[in-house]
Amino acid sequence: MRPITVAIIIVGIVSLVLLLTSTNVFSLLPEQHAFINIDSSSNDIDCVPCHSRIQDELDNSSLHGSLSCEDCHRFNGTGISFAEGGSPATTGEEAHAAYMPRCLDCHDSDGTSVGGKYAKPARAFCDENYGCDYSAHKALVSKANASSMSVGENEACLVCHTNYSCELSYSYFHDISYNLSGWDFNSFIYSGTRDYTAKWNKSGAKHEFLSLDNIDCTKCHENIYEALINGTDRYPDDYLTHAPIEISHSGANSSWDTNNDWNNYRYHYVPSANRITGVNNSYCFKCHKVNKYAGEHPTDSTTYALATVTADTNSSDVHCAEALWCQTCHGNGKSKEPVDSSGHTGTFVDDVASDHARTFHGDICMGCHEAAVHPSGEMGTSCFRCHAHHPPSNGNADVYIESEPSGLATNTW
Repeated sequence: MRPITVAIIIVGIVSLVLLLTSTNVFSLLPEQHAFINIDSSSNDIDCVPCHSRIQDELDNSSLHGSLSCEDCHRFNGTGISFAEGGSPATTGEEAHAAYMPRCLDCHDSDGTSVGGKYAKPARAFCDENYGCDYSAHKALVSKANASSMSVGENEACLVCHTNYSCELSYSYFHDISYNLSGWDFNSFIYSGTRDYTAKWNKSGAKHEFLSLDNIDCTKCHENIYEALINGTDRYPDDYLTHAPIEISHSGANSSWDTNNDWNNYRYHYVPSANRITGVNNSYCFKCHKVNKYAGEHPTDSTTYALATVTADTNSSDVHCAEALWCQTCHGNGKSKEPVDSSGHTGTFVDDVASDHARTFHGDICMGCHEAAVHPSGEMGTSCFRCHAHHPPSNGNADVYIESEPSGLATNTW
């Protein structure tokens, strides 16, 4: 080997040794050896430089914007031990710097104080198995918790309470038919399922919490909204599949529609002039959260005595809305119990509820009670089929129903 080659190799080796042993080594992360003093028991490390986007969301949030990261992610009400400074310092047990909180950690059955503010309880969801079946959104929370695609039960809370986009899929039976003879069901048949997907595109911000006034029931329940506003393709003006309360009623000179075959005022009906503005959160609460509606409208007795109907329901025990069926108000002993001497009484409604799954209750009742269901050309002389007070000749009909959102029902003799 030539001397010049040996010299070059030696120079290279010496240079490499000097580079590796120099105190001025290039730092991949600037100031990576400038450690933060964490002697105090509080968190001295600023979360925002790494989570600036979340801070921006909180700055635009109607709720939680005044809370610190630690208020939620190092909440001391769970028993979790976090890392703390001091002498000696602790590394934390269940979590080191932070944990992913459950919404129900703070919004539990008693509520709690967080960051100097009171976190209200999310009623029913705090109970075992997320409460009773009359809590309308129990299925949403349960499915979010069971889904491998979500962050658990929190996902259900985020859907409504934040600016986080959501997509909800509904599936229910259609092609329902039954025969009613003398108020007895001789057959009840259903086949197939109907699927409906509601998409609510928001900003996608999980930390941008909405005020309660900005949560819109109709955005997720778009199929019900469409049924109320547009009716069905065949009967767009007078067949509404989900109309639980009329807007106004003032006796014989009522302002709501009477353009049905027998010219009677309609209960459970929304007049066309009121649909766009009248179907809103307050409209939904009038049945699905009666105690809230009664508190906000104490003098309103449009259709019923609010205090009485509140006693019929479980609305004070649910978080947002109560799942209803006809029996809730029309069952035996309830405030709106039918008193028809022909046999169509609250007991009959209770029998429907006990003999059939809850998902069918509304369809069964509305199969006769929707205006367009009455057979055309049979008004007057044939009314006795259902309305004559001579049992068991009354209450006779063959009914076929398509569930929402098409909502079509036919009724034949």
